[in-house]
Amino acid sequence: SRRGTAVPFHLVDDAALGRPADQDAGLHHRDLLRALDALPEEQRTVLLLISVEGLSYGEVAAVVGVPLGTVMSRISRGRDRLATLLREGERPRLRSIR
Repeated sequence: SRRGTAVPFHLVDDAALGRPADQDAGLHHRDLLRALDALPEEQRTVLLLISVEGLSYGEVAAVVGVPLGTVMSRISRGRDRLATLLREGERPRLRSIR
């Protein structure tokens, strides 16, 4: 009785292991916020206005006060940089030993 009840591994869920089921989602959310914070303000602004606020590229251009082409450039560069930052966050940080 000290060993507990045997349960097949495929029936064990995250709650049974004592951790919330959305732990991975929480970590991804944290990494996303850090990556967004690392972006230049111009790129972060257009990304958030389009992705979160749901504004069109034209509306963002009017709000920010830049030409439409500039918005398109910033969103493209911002998305690329965000993807790079998120990929870098997945790599283990190893220190070199000499």
